[in-house]
Amino acid sequence: MPFNVAIPDVATGASTSGEMGLDQVAELHKALTMGNTVTDVAQLQGGGALRIQSLDRTMMSTIQENDDFALFNELVKTNATATVDEWTEQSGIGGFLGGSTNTEVGAIAAATGQYARRTGSVKYLMTRREVSFVATLGNNIVEAEAVEQQNGALQLLTDAEFLCFNGDDAVVPTEFPGIHAQLKAGIAGGQVSPENIIDLGGDAMTDITAISAASKAIRSYGNFGRPTHIFISPACQTDLDLGLLPAYRVPLTNVPNGGIQEGAPVIGIRTSFGDIKTKADVFIPDELMQKPFEVEWGALAAANNFKPASVAGVTDSDASSAFKAAHGGNYYYLVAGINAKGQSLGVASAQVAVAAGDAVALTIAESVGKEETGYVIYRSRRNGTNKVDDFRMMARVPKAGATTTFVDLNREIPGTCKAYVLNMKSGANAITWRQLLPMMRFNLYPTNAAVVPWAQLLFGYLRLAKRRQHVVINNILPNSTAWKPF
Repeated sequence: MPFNVAIPDVATGASTSGEMGLDQVAELHKALTMGNTVTDVAQLQGGGALRIQSLDRTMMSTIQENDDFALFNELVKTNATATVDEWTEQSGIGGFLGGSTNTEVGAIAAATGQYARRTGSVKYLMTRREVSFVATLGNNIVEAEAVEQQNGALQLLTDAEFLCFNGDDAVVPTEFPGIHAQLKAGIAGGQVSPENIIDLGGDAMTDITAISAASKAIRSYGNFGRPTHIFISPACQTDLDLGLLPAYRVPLTNVPNGGIQEGAPVIGIRTSFGDIKTKADVFIPDELMQKPFEVEWGALAAANNFKPASVAGVTDSDASSAFKAAHGGNYYYLVAGINAKGQSLGVASAQVAVAAGDAVALTIAESVGKEETGYVIYRSRRNGTNKVDDFRMMARVPKAGATTTFVDLNREIPGTCKAYVLNMKSGANAITWRQLLPMMRFNLYPTNAAVVPWAQLLFGYLRLAKRRQHVVINNILPNSTAWKPF
């Protein structure tokens, strides 16, 4: 039975009448009500946002793409055979320089290589995704299930990339330790030289001085590495590019009429110890990514479950302090609880007056719920305010019990970023991604809702098998940084 319906006349904006069969009416009804009865475009949510509104069937996305995972794409992927992965790290061949010399019949001195058994724990990256069953039937702008599967893959890759630099299982046990955490642990344990973390003290990296020092450290006796890559934030890459002033004028063969272009981006750095490829990585946090969690994520910050009960700061002099005369002034601290679920709202300290040579001892009282596994510590600008958006992240520390103490020596400067000089030479296996399970889809089953659910999984961790062959350049303050710590 045909139905009379009003059909819009595209040319005039008026309506005319026409007929539709029952099946066509049903299709129209489904398209207009898929997962939602809202017809106002501005209010469309969930799967309803994918339905056709115009002739343009392309969904415009401002999200990360595969090329953005600079480090993960470069890492050699090898298989872990168990959830606890073991290997032997050799740090020496035994003996000492010149120690094998002897007389013709003298007693031969014994020597044995230095070995240490090391382990790494596989971590489990998972995301649950679903789309409504109706969304899989509708005539959408894009295939809803395919889009969500892609989103799930990007989420796992984003977390893997971010944690490769910033992960710390001492703070959040479900994370795997990243490059910085592994080097700090190596230095604390005496297996890695303090030279493997270089402190710029809040200066910009506009030349290769620090990179040359990192290259020397990697290549030096006892380390025997070859620097091949440096991973830096886009702001640091820009400073390197602009540091080549006066800008070179480079003739290009693909420019018509013999034209030239000004400037020469730094795509590599040549040192005496090896050529280093520069890789700008958007997942290395700069000051814009260091704002308090509640500023960036709002409602996702938990108010009570793991919010610290109190935060208090007390100053005292310390010979190892990196607070200089230019850093003296008044500061506020903001501390948030953290666990695998995210971060809590922050608790601000009273104003703390700091002078050259001081250290600030922060005392953090655990939350009422006691659910936090660590704390994220933010600091204000020098002589700044205690408004939540005037803080930037300084450090993440593990929870020590009912009371946790963190001493600020100005060794971790808020608003700065890091650079990672790595040995990724083929065959060296100095840094690898060890995976128990490559990324896969694991189908789930609906219970009381008409949805298509699934999980996406990636099980693995970052192995620094040769920690001495990697260097972190710390406390870099790019020239373009708007928020200045001092």
